[in-house]
Amino acid sequence: MITAAKVKLYPNERQKILLEKHFGSCRFVYNYFLAKRDEYYITHRDAEKSSLSYLDTQNMLIELKKEYPWLYEINSQSLQMSLRFLDNAFKNFFHKNTEHPKFKKKGINEYFAVPQHIKIQGNRIYFPKFSEGIYFKGSEKKLSEIKDINEIVITKDSGYYYCSIIYEIPEELPEKKPLSAENSVGIDLGIEKFATLSPGIAIENPGFIKKLEKRIKKLQKQLSRKQNGSKNRRKHILKLQKEYMKLRNMREDFDDKISTAIAKQYDTIIIEDLNVKGMMQNHHISKSLNDVSFYSFKQRLEWKAEKYGKNIIGIGRFDPSSKICSSCGNIKHDLKLSDRIYHCDVCGLIIDRDHNASKNIRKIGLIRVGSVRSEFTPMEIATSGLYGCPERQRSLRRKEAPML
Repeated sequence: MITAAKVKLYPNERQKILLEKHFGSCRFVYNYFLAKRDEYYITHRDAEKSSLSYLDTQNMLIELKKEYPWLYEINSQSLQMSLRFLDNAFKNFFHKNTEHPKFKKKGINEYFAVPQHIKIQGNRIYFPKFSEGIYFKGSEKKLSEIKDINEIVITKDSGYYYCSIIYEIPEELPEKKPLSAENSVGIDLGIEKFATLSPGIAIENPGFIKKLEKRIKKLQKQLSRKQNGSKNRRKHILKLQKEYMKLRNMREDFDDKISTAIAKQYDTIIIEDLNVKGMMQNHHISKSLNDVSFYSFKQRLEWKAEKYGKNIIGIGRFDPSSKICSSCGNIKHDLKLSDRIYHCDVCGLIIDRDHNASKNIRKIGLIRVGSVRSEFTPMEIATSGLYGCPERQRSLRRKEAPML
């Protein structure tokens, strides 16, 4: 199984300069050959060979290094990895309908990769061009036991340097536990409450933006008064980046702890597919949606479920989980978004709206995978397409027939 560990680097001044040269040179190579590949395609569109391959750009890199001798200061394999990233971006563009590769900008998403000749001794990591090693903190004993490192990726974020170590461990992912209705949970995600679980557990929205909003607004206001290109402006940009990094770390920590707790507790996890992109069009809730980061949480939950051998079931975004009564199956068509308490007109159930939705999500998911035996209830009629079932129609007619 391939896994990764991320550590914070503490380079000295000479190493910082060399790291910045690596960032800049890898960005230069990426942008240079992106322009070359686009130019070649425009001029050879109708030819038999209409585009440059990775091997073509690799051969051209040899000549480019002669033209720009300062590229020899950089680890050659890191430059080749930039070409590999560019080639993968073009493959995704042609075959997976993604956006055309874009030019990289200085100061945004700075990184470079090292695929070979990596060694960890104590609290130092060694790789080409850094023969004296870069000091890092955290998990020295665990990382020193790694024998085969696939690659490392050096990144820069808000003035700090990090190293992601990708390596392989002999352990395999555990086998999936059998689908179980007994130890299952439905999760309803929301804004007022971050998540509501079908057993009735509500996880409050921590509201990270509100905690740092005043500080971020103050820094943005000060930044707008700084002259473009000045040292003070660069200092303020760095301060603002650190605040946003703090906000991102708080979100990631929250998502990680909640997803771990849920994945350890339940064998079958059922969650609904939300149209987050469409919901973001509503300017009244877009800021709150951005704060809770549903997509990030769902990704972490799926990964934790794989790690612990648990099951993840997704239900459709158009399933009426909020409008159905979790007790009798009656559909309340006039339910409004402002109605936070669900009142059933048929059975008289009074329940929190989000709790009702989470119970419905659990039941819909279990019906879909066959873990709940079908009894032709109104709930199943609404969610399983049983409108045309002759047996059900006959039973309904018998129930609705007048007493003589």
